[in-house]
Amino acid sequence: MKTNLSLLSVLLCTLLFPNTLTAQDAESDSTIYPYVLPIWGQKAQDRGFGDQLQLPFGFNVNYVNAFIDMEITEFGLAIAGHDLSGVVNKETLNFTNVNATTNGLNYRADAWVLPFLDVYALFSAVTGGTDVSLQPTWTDATGETILQLPEFSSSVEFDALAYGIGTTFIFGWEGYFLSTDVNISRTDTELLKDQVGYLTLSARVGHRFFLNKNNRDLFVAPYFGMMYRNFVGSKGNNGTINMDEVFPDLQDTFDTTVDAKIQANDDEIAMLNSNPIQNAGEIAKLTAENAALNTIKTKVDDSGVFSTEIDYFIKKDLKQTVTFQFGFNLQLNKHWMVRGEYGVADSQRFLMTGLQYRFGVKKRGLQ
Repeated sequence: MKTNLSLLSVLLCTLLFPNTLTAQDAESDSTIYPYVLPIWGQKAQDRGFGDQLQLPFGFNVNYVNAFIDMEITEFGLAIAGHDLSGVVNKETLNFTNVNATTNGLNYRADAWVLPFLDVYALFSAVTGGTDVSLQPTWTDATGETILQLPEFSSSVEFDALAYGIGTTFIFGWEGYFLSTDVNISRTDTELLKDQVGYLTLSARVGHRFFLNKNNRDLFVAPYFGMMYRNFVGSKGNNGTINMDEVFPDLQDTFDTTVDAKIQANDDEIAMLNSNPIQNAGEIAKLTAENAALNTIKTKVDDSGVFSTEIDYFIKKDLKQTVTFQFGFNLQLNKHWMVRGEYGVADSQRFLMTGLQYRFGVKKRGLQ
């Protein structure tokens, strides 16, 4: 009786739900593509490529380190509301070196919407620093140098957040693959009032090598390519920074220089005191100079000028926008992949390494 009831139940289920499969059924039937993405995943399965598709959803965590040489193409300066652009600008500051270094974590979530098209969103949290060297130089109308200060450098550290979207196209044939990638991102940093747009274009070509003939999920895919990166939509940025952040030793240098001058005057006064009557005029002059120096030092230190906010306008461009890229993807299994990449050019260096986890969401009825 129980056997007859069981057979009847199976028959009713077959009649009422003829297209319903269990997850176990789908896994045992190699003609069924079980996941909601990519679109046309079933077509790829029908053509025998289903086992070559990655799991459709992924999450990446990457460490990124970059060094970039830049040039200042426009610059303006105001201190305490006074515009100094007429005398302090790109030409007079004479920037000799400008570079930036950033490092931090990049997070990316992606999905294969078509077998050859991946879309993703990215978010980065980085720290970095900007090194600037300059030798202020002023010339007259004929171009003759009338004043040139010694070359000096300053470094400013910053934190930045970046977020963006991108897409990857990929084509494969007999183990070879070609991929192109484009993404655009925006960066927020406390140093700049406006966001900075960034465009990245890249193309890579490589080959897949299986590491275990009995396990086609384990393979390494080395590649090489080129990457283009540049600012987009930027007409320059306004920013505000304290003077002691740009020149952290300026107050100590000022105080040390004044103290050294006062000490030198005191030493000369001590020598002149061997004949105070004859040297009375010089002694009085040096004593008055020391009093003035002490007054200047006190007023300048108490004025807060060394922590004054500097308002500036700056436009930067990359010296070089293209790098050559070399890297690899090491797939451990369908879920885990390790990636490393290095990019190099005369004025840029780029290093990235990270870990990727992939998973699938099954179609309704295959849960």
